Amino acid sequence: MIASGTQLSRYTLLELISEHPPAAEDQFPVQLWRGRDEILERSVSIRLIRSEDARISAVLGAAQAAARAEDRRLLRLLDVLSISATFDDPAYTAVISEWSTGKSLSQSLLERGDTPFDSEESLDYVSNVAWALNAALTVNLEHGRLRPSCVFITESREIAIRGLAVDYALFGPLFPREKSVDTQDGVRRDVDGLGSLLYCFSTGLWPYPVNSVDHQAPLPIPFTPKAGKDVPLPSSIKAGIPRAIDEVVGRSVIGVHKPRGATRIQDSLGFANAIASAKDYVTPVSSTTVRGPIITTPNTPMTYVKRGIATLVGIAIVVALGFVGSTMLSSDSSSANGDESIDGSGTDAQELLTSPARPFVEVQIDDAEGSIPIVDSRSFDPFGKNGGIDGTEKNKISALAIDGDLVSAWTTKTYPTRTLGNKGGVGLIVDLGESLSVQGVSLSLVGFGTDIQVRVSEDIQADPDLWTKLVSIDNAGPQIDLRAPRPVTGRYVLVWLTGIPPTQNGTKYQGGISDVTVFGTPTTD
Repeated sequence: MIASGTQLSRYTLLELISEHPPAAEDQFPVQLWRGRDEILERSVSIRLIRSEDARISAVLGAAQAAARAEDRRLLRLLDVLSISATFDDPAYTAVISEWSTGKSLSQSLLERGDTPFDSEESLDYVSNVAWALNAALTVNLEHGRLRPSCVFITESREIAIRGLAVDYALFGPLFPREKSVDTQDGVRRDVDGLGSLLYCFSTGLWPYPVNSVDHQAPLPIPFTPKAGKDVPLPSSIKAGIPRAIDEVVGRSVIGVHKPRGATRIQDSLGFANAIASAKDYVTPVSSTTVRGPIITTPNTPMTYVKRGIATLVGIAIVVALGFVGSTMLSSDSSSANGDESIDGSGTDAQELLTSPARPFVEVQIDDAEGSIPIVDSRSFDPFGKNGGIDGTEKNKISALAIDGDLVSAWTTKTYPTRTLGNKGGVGLIVDLGESLSVQGVSLSLVGFGTDIQVRVSEDIQADPDLWTKLVSIDNAGPQIDLRAPRPVTGRYVLVWLTGIPPTQNGTKYQGGISDVTVFGTPTTD
């Protein structure tokens, strides 16, 4: 009789965790046990499947394939045992894998009550799941059945994922769905699962399976309330969820209305990159620590007048230090002549040198740079048919990128490939009117998945490589803020697009910019 304490070779059954009922006549219940490896003295996960179960060959194949995946976030498959039939029990197959000491997402949410994870935590955790699945994808494996009970958060706040490939071989997709190209493909099924996990982390709910044939699949957490034919976006469920999370969910969860111009994320790598872009939008720009004299710093960005005052203070300090130096030299000269005073006041030179200096403190200056007015804009197509410095592409609408209207945009032509037909790039130049110190840009883009280089120059150069690179990013979302580690001085800023997203119907590629904001400061003579 299979029960707690039963010995299976080197493994001992300790605690029955769950029992999954059969879904067809040729299937049998599947048990999940917490067990113990008596040789290595550690806990293990043991799945017991009847050997005559119709799914057994698929399970064995999945288990063998899952053993090839190498990522510490994927709970490893350790062993497969064939257990012979006895007088009391039929033959079993046992699949043994690592045991997670953490708490499942469903358990964590139940303990948190009405407080789901914040946006940054949600993005971090699901990013880890995506990268782990991408590691599995390199050996042509998908999970296939992502859900709150198979994702664990350890005490060290790391992610562990159970059931790679094996869960799908046993139970199929989490929700049986209507026939659809998107839902029959295992890779895209994982993308749907990743988006659903992000939804779950940030709202505490699982997105309602609107395309599902069977809505009664058991989940330990509630579904999101149904909103007509569409799954509501996370921000509609919980206040304070940023648009960046809505956009990732909209591009991945089946049944959620896609944002305008959005394309479905294709695989776990694309999902991880989308999370990276969302993090740039969600995570605030860190403040810069500078050293300076004790001053009162306002909460708003410094104006030009305040910068002038700060400059005068700096000059005054330099003059004072110069005066001290000259005084010390005079002291040396006077001492050589037998004088005992420096300036007739009777102050001892040693006292001056050893007196406490004026204290310096760490001053936090947030967003020290301000937005710079843009004088003009033009498109830039140096490698096109009529290229060079004067080469342009759809230049008549270039002003739409600086008109302050996020709906209107300068767009490229449509291209047959993401790399602009191997042209190398096309871009937009904004004119600042004078040479300024440029620190960063804020861009509103058309579509998802744009590769960008931001470059600065004193003059318009025919070759983009001759412009000084400020910052770059790949697979950017519709809204991206970019700050460089150090400023670059120049009059012209080039937003150079080297990769553009697919069009709405997915047959061609087209990029665009609906808004450009440049941040920096005037240069000092």
